[in-house]
Amino acid sequence: MPETASAQTIKTFCRLCEVNCGLEATVDEAQQMIALRPDKSHPVSEGFACHKGLLALEVHRDPDRLNAPIRRAKTEGSQGDFQPADWDEAIGDIAQRLKALIEEHGPESVAMYIGNPSAFNALGAVAAGIFAQALGIKRFFFAGTQDCTNKFAISEILYGSAEIHPIADLDHSDYILMMGTNPRISKMSFLSTPDPVGALRAARDRGATVRFVNPLVIDDLSDVGDTLQIRPDTDAYFLAALLCEIEATCGFDEEGLKDIGNGSSVGHVDRLRDFVRAYPADRVAGIVGLSAETIREVARGFSSASSASIHISTGVNMGQQGALAYWLTQMLCLVTGNLDRRGGNIVAARAFPGLPMAEEPALEETKWGSFRPSRGATPPGSLIADMMGDDEKPIRALLVMAGNPLLSIGGEDKMREAFANLDLLVSIDFYRNATAELADWVLPAADWFEREDLNFFVQGVQRKPYLQWTDRVVAPTHERKEDWWILSRIQQEMGLPSLFDLPGDDALMTLWNGRLEDNGYSIPALREAEGGVVLIPDTPTGQFLSHVAEAKGASTELSRVGGAGGVDSSDGDGEAGPRGGFDRCPDAMLATLERAGEIFDRLESEAENQLKLITRRTHHMLNSAFQNMKVLKTEAGSRKNPLYMNPADAASRDLQAGQRVRIRNDHGEVVAELALDPHLREGVVAMSHGFGNGRTPGMPVAQAHPGVNVNRLSPSGAGSFDPVSGMEHLTGIAVEVLAS
Repeated sequence: MPETASAQTIKTFCRLCEVNCGLEATVDEAQQMIALRPDKSHPVSEGFACHKGLLALEVHRDPDRLNAPIRRAKTEGSQGDFQPADWDEAIGDIAQRLKALIEEHGPESVAMYIGNPSAFNALGAVAAGIFAQALGIKRFFFAGTQDCTNKFAISEILYGSAEIHPIADLDHSDYILMMGTNPRISKMSFLSTPDPVGALRAARDRGATVRFVNPLVIDDLSDVGDTLQIRPDTDAYFLAALLCEIEATCGFDEEGLKDIGNGSSVGHVDRLRDFVRAYPADRVAGIVGLSAETIREVARGFSSASSASIHISTGVNMGQQGALAYWLTQMLCLVTGNLDRRGGNIVAARAFPGLPMAEEPALEETKWGSFRPSRGATPPGSLIADMMGDDEKPIRALLVMAGNPLLSIGGEDKMREAFANLDLLVSIDFYRNATAELADWVLPAADWFEREDLNFFVQGVQRKPYLQWTDRVVAPTHERKEDWWILSRIQQEMGLPSLFDLPGDDALMTLWNGRLEDNGYSIPALREAEGGVVLIPDTPTGQFLSHVAEAKGASTELSRVGGAGGVDSSDGDGEAGPRGGFDRCPDAMLATLERAGEIFDRLESEAENQLKLITRRTHHMLNSAFQNMKVLKTEAGSRKNPLYMNPADAASRDLQAGQRVRIRNDHGEVVAELALDPHLREGVVAMSHGFGNGRTPGMPVAQAHPGVNVNRLSPSGAGSFDPVSGMEHLTGIAVEVLAS
């Protein structure tokens, strides 16, 4: 839309994914946002923005958005209809009910769930933590257990902070291994890269080898690199076999392991050796579905390259052993000399220091199994319904912020029943989504363009590091409120300290300026910077592990206990050393290594024709968030979510494209239309998640094209999560497909 003389252009940035592309918004004289386009002058994204990011404008002005608080008017024997209410009534009722529950049943009776968008909300994310702390909430669920807590857990165990993630140096690497990622569709999680396809093509053009490892051929990137079609959820064994072959042939980088700087060395080498030697290529080949020679060829290519890097993403994270795979990823870089070196996996610069882990947390013991709480307290989301139904200490109230757990977690039917039995369910969101349809209160949240923000989450994982601030583009319309305001008002009404008690009225300054000042940045300087952007100088390579060892050794006596916080004062054979060191296999990993053997045995005993279900991301969906976008509900888009199957698998089952099929397993059953895709590995079927809005009248476009909730086929409760990280099992799930 062309600008008029009275229109204003405001620089901002996208907050749909970790790339945070620069955008320009056009605001008319009535202070209405009327257009959104890529920012060609942005020093990092340089005019790149995907169509999903630009569709955020349609979400902002969607007539189906929630614009005022609503409450459910329950009557005896009926859930009742939603009725409008004012903010004072909403805050007062929620606060009174929360206070009464905590007084009678204790803080364990209240839980919180925050969704993925909270990672792109600098004030809301911090406010949620403050809210939980003020109320004494320990059952603090978040969407990370559906896609990334494996990385948080391993970084805590190895490096002492959930915020440290060495990233693939795409611009200098000679061999790039990409596992469980489709850069064109989903960009790249934990590797913030505008135009990732362009970055990989540039790597190819300078002579780098690029290999994709994925059950689905990345066909539109076949000019960049080939795809090794691995069996779903076997990536950890593929990585173990690579390490086994490297150790048996060219050997580990022994000199690098003996001296990581400042007299420090790498501990528990033998634990790694013993583990990977159990998974040679010949043994693993049948499980991963790749020939032993292919595995050896990748091992040779990675280890012999002058520089090599690896990136794993959600296709790996969401399996049963995402944490083990991420640990092995770090080990592959370490033993080949590619960790913390140019062209390998490097520690990107960041605007503020990563928060250190105080100490290695004790396992949380529950009746559904034990788990290691990542980032301090996070339980697996797949236990949320079970904890609501707990006959000893049930969750009685749940506050959901920017999330839709009913559709994003396994066990929808069990969760519906559990939600109905809650004393209080509150949803803070843009829409009355599937979860909110069951709520007592639904509160309207301001969106990305209606709040001030900071690109905080991507610090430390950016290919080109920078810090960006954005002011609100327009004021919140109708009665929408920012998430931090809503939470703080509830605290205030409960008589608890809140952000309103802090001096001044500049929440972003109060919450973030201190951390920024640690590295020489500030909110005032950002607000004055051109476009709100400050570039961050690259971090020198070569001293990362010695810094980890020094930081741990200086701050805690944990350096004398293998596995406590990721540092061990031992030499390469596990003997105590005088200067401290980096522990490559802490005690916290031992149960995970043992569990790998048990899972391998189960995989060996599976039927040869067992189908495995993976999630399929497309250009036309973004989790459950964009389900109400009419422009995406085309015949080629997200009007429905079929089950994709390789034609050979369909033929062997006498199934035809367009036919209705029943997909079932021990966890649930759904019926969907069958679509054929020769790019899928045989034995693999795929469906998109985020659908299942047949009972979501608050999102009428989504309800008109509901699709089915594939997570009905995902496990919940005991056995549904990885104990070391709390990651839920959401891909590589055994299913049966029959004619409906």
